[in-house]
Amino acid sequence: MLNIYNIDTANLVNGNGVRYVLWLQGCDLGCSGCWNKETWSFEKNTLKSSDEVFQDILKNKIDGVTFTGGEPFLQAKELSELANLIKSNTDLDIQIFTGFEKSELVSESQKQLLSFTDILVAGRFDNKKKNNNQKIYYLNSNIKKWDFNNSDIQIDINDNGDLHITGYPTDIFIQELKKDL
Repeated sequence: MLNIYNIDTANLVNGNGVRYVLWLQGCDLGCSGCWNKETWSFEKNTLKSSDEVFQDILKNKIDGVTFTGGEPFLQAKELSELANLIKSNTDLDIQIFTGFEKSELVSESQKQLLSFTDILVAGRFDNKKKNNNQKIYYLNSNIKKWDFNNSDIQIDINDNGDLHITGYPTDIFIQELKKDL
């Protein structure tokens, strides 16, 4: 089962085009400036099977799927099952954000997940460094290059008035926004 923090079915800032973004729950890297600290806990949040998530992906008009976190490669075995379903049954691309360096992804399940990945954004997140200290790897030569912009922000407000911010907001931006609400 995948331990999921959040799902966004129409995200515009976490890859090319309209993305289905899956935020995984659990990370122990403690990256500097991470604003997704609520995803660090390994407590069970929302548990779904790869097939359940895949069926949800099929319901949406999207250009690709993005795995982020928390830390996706800490759930590499389960995500590989999902990635295999995506690649075997659709023409959607897969992009992954990870705090690991590419060279650290050495377990069999991590290598398997990499084999399904089109774009990898890797490296310990540090918002004080250029491109947040992350490097983009194009693992599929047929993939459209992604115009990485570490200042894009998407804000969604649901019917209950709950605010969901994705992209690369600064802590100051989030504090000011919440103060104005």
